[in-house]
Amino acid sequence: MLLGILRITFILIALSTTSNAQVNFSLGGRVYDMHHNHSLLFASIQLKNKQSKKYYSAITDDKGNYYIPHIKAGEYDLYTHYLGYEKNQTSISITQNKTYDIKLTPLLLDLDEVIVTASESKGLTSASKIDSTAMRHLQPSSFTDILELLPGGKSSDPNMGSVNLIKLREAGTSDMSSLGVGFMIDGVPISNDANLQMINGTGNLGNGREIISKGIDMRTISTDNIESVEIIRGIPSAEYGDLTNGLVIINRKSRATPYTARFKADQYSKLLSIGKGLRIGRNNDIINLDLSYLDSKIDPRNSFENYKRITASARWHGNREIEKGAMKWNINADYTGSFDDVKVDKDITVRDDSYQSSYDRIGMSGSWDLNFNNNSWVRTIRTNVSASQEFSKIDQTKNVSLNRPTAIPSTAMSGEADGIYLPYTYRSNMLVDGKPLYLNARLLSESNFNWGASNHHIKMGLDWTYHKNFGQGEIYDLKRPLNTSTVTRPRDFSTIPSSQRASFFIEERMSLHLAGHQLSTSLGIRATTALNLANQFAIKGKLFLDPRLNAMWTFPLLNDWRFDISGGIGYLSKMPTTAQLYPIDKYVDITQINYYHNNPDFRIINFMTYQWDNTNYDLSPARNRKWEFRLGISKNGNNLSLTYFNETMKNGFNTNSYYRSLAYKKYDIHTIDESTLNGPPNLAEISYEQNARINSYTQMGNSANTYKKGIEFQFSSKRIEALKTRISFNGAWFHTKYSTESTQYKEKNILLNNNQLEYVGVYQWEDGNVYQQFNTNAIFDTYLEHIGLIFSLSAQCAWFKNNRPLWNDGSPTNYVDKWGTVHPFTEKDKEDMVLQHLVNIYSDAYFDLKTTPFAMDLNLKATKEIGTYINLSLFVNRFLSLYPDYYDGDKLVRRTSSPYFGMEANLFF
Repeated sequence: MLLGILRITFILIALSTTSNAQVNFSLGGRVYDMHHNHSLLFASIQLKNKQSKKYYSAITDDKGNYYIPHIKAGEYDLYTHYLGYEKNQTSISITQNKTYDIKLTPLLLDLDEVIVTASESKGLTSASKIDSTAMRHLQPSSFTDILELLPGGKSSDPNMGSVNLIKLREAGTSDMSSLGVGFMIDGVPISNDANLQMINGTGNLGNGREIISKGIDMRTISTDNIESVEIIRGIPSAEYGDLTNGLVIINRKSRATPYTARFKADQYSKLLSIGKGLRIGRNNDIINLDLSYLDSKIDPRNSFENYKRITASARWHGNREIEKGAMKWNINADYTGSFDDVKVDKDITVRDDSYQSSYDRIGMSGSWDLNFNNNSWVRTIRTNVSASQEFSKIDQTKNVSLNRPTAIPSTAMSGEADGIYLPYTYRSNMLVDGKPLYLNARLLSESNFNWGASNHHIKMGLDWTYHKNFGQGEIYDLKRPLNTSTVTRPRDFSTIPSSQRASFFIEERMSLHLAGHQLSTSLGIRATTALNLANQFAIKGKLFLDPRLNAMWTFPLLNDWRFDISGGIGYLSKMPTTAQLYPIDKYVDITQINYYHNNPDFRIINFMTYQWDNTNYDLSPARNRKWEFRLGISKNGNNLSLTYFNETMKNGFNTNSYYRSLAYKKYDIHTIDESTLNGPPNLAEISYEQNARINSYTQMGNSANTYKKGIEFQFSSKRIEALKTRISFNGAWFHTKYSTESTQYKEKNILLNNNQLEYVGVYQWEDGNVYQQFNTNAIFDTYLEHIGLIFSLSAQCAWFKNNRPLWNDGSPTNYVDKWGTVHPFTEKDKEDMVLQHLVNIYSDAYFDLKTTPFAMDLNLKATKEIGTYINLSLFVNRFLSLYPDYYDGDKLVRRTSSPYFGMEANLFF
């Protein structure tokens, strides 16, 4: 299929380049901001023949490039429109194929060269754009810090001791919040779907440190070499897939720069980075080199909270003129390492307990663009390939002390087998070795054509991804477990099949000018299928389609007022991760006899072990339907955008509960004649009765529902010249409902007459919570150019935050006994001495709306240029706070806060 598409593509190129070469010409180039030099996406180009009055039109692509083919020779007027910029008009003569770059001037004053907040995108979907100036003023240590610039965002103290996850447009948090956000760095998708690093049965040690099927850990992303960030909150292009909530596009520096060094220190972290952009050779190729080191200590008393990170990057950017166009390429090599090589304080542990973890990632990627500047219908062919190999290890040693005789099973097989008694003290070690490999390849083509007064840009492409973990997995001695209650067995990660996906997308972008009005649309569809699956999987061979539509109508300028309305609807899908497709087998060990004798030679313990494949072969991709409507207003450099969004996901990933009745033999130890023992009792001579245990367990499923709606707004004024100050005001109201409507089977950990309750309740209600919040952020940034000072004051207000559990009466509809028989649960059962324990009892206020009222933080940031070579910055978050007391029921709640501060120096030499 791929070879066929390639043949067709090159045939089209050959045909189009050989026809009409002597009659028609082409015009192409790049549209960019004259101050910041960044490309302007979806700018509108019109070319008008001065004699015939014929129009040609185009729109710029996602790199700011435009292309108009099949132009007759002659004299033309060239018009360029872009929201928020002055209209550009120039005369141009077309007598040959021509390249012409267009610089646009912002409607803002020259003082607005410095922007220290996020800017709302002028594109077809809602997105926030953040450039390097805003990031340098923000002084982030982790990518998490950048999120406070989004509408409704709020600053928070960094927590580098646990996983940093992202969420977009949500008042609460679910398992899908971060997993559904895609990350692209220099056009390369970043994934950790093959990560399996965790330790079972270690209490709270791994809490907050594991990122299995949770999304990207943003601590691993360096913020020192980023040129710009675009966070798409709305409906992304069909080019992007394997996501449900949004997309983060990170572009790193690809230009010549002086030597730069950054030193940052705050209350918890210290950061050092150096970088250089070199221009080399006669072709002015660019090589960017970066190195960064972060050392964070959240709590000196708890060494497990430490986090250290090293990142290094080398990037080569080049371009060459070829016979009928140009070739551009980017080749990147990256390394990221984080390590936690510390030991627990010997004074507070039994002996030399330790926990060591390390993470190393080596990545290589490359992209090659062929841009054709002749009359070719195919304008661009782009290929991207990437490979990254991770090496992750967790090595824990624990000295275990027992206060009573404890026995464990010693087999990983199903059936009856004797166990062993553990010594009262022993030393245990577990190694978890993971080696995820991620491969990605993409082929993309772009073409352009005019039809009447409209311009059309078509993009289509193929994607292939490969995820496979080659690690040795969990390595430990079954007879010396870290935790005596561990119910799993070691698993070799390399035996798990690879996860592969193939995708195809096609998208058409259209621009139409009608009497001063402009209509821009983007219509596309993405098709994805999972590869390398066993026949049992329901999704094998199926094609999952994600159609997407965005549109914008821009009205003519009216007394310097510009209005535009836009909206879109689309579907976004996320495929299951490796851990979700291939979970660890389920084990249940039931003690059949536990005969403990003072003489170790006479002891016996016997287990009935059940093992089964816990794979859900009906698992399907999570799918989110999104739609939004947006209004944009601007006048003389003042900009306002208002967005309403609505999202519905009815099959998100979560764990569903099930039950099994497990039969076993219950031996009567009272029938053992101890006087005749000369070794362990013979089970064949011991009386027993057939018994059963009801066991509830969980399996990955698609029963999580997420309903999101809200309003986002963002206003930015032009800089007030007398005060040298710009005012920005943004905020968001989020309403989020998380629920599941699947049948739930729950055991109760209740002992009656020293026996575990032998029933499982069957509950059928919508279980979940509803969250709301309303946040605003007012920013006053002042730029005193003559002294090189940028000063910003922000007032971040959380006007309210509330949540309410979905109501239920707490009663099961049925219950299951230990033999697996289902019984109806009646009103009379609520009074039964045993069955009453299956009813969930709630406090009187459990279902009440719980509201956290108004709170406000004042934050201060400043950046000072000292000569040509030094920038000094400082920030103080919450230097002043207002947290009024409030009542939670009858309880008075007093809130406090403390400032968080830091500073950094940037050197240029």
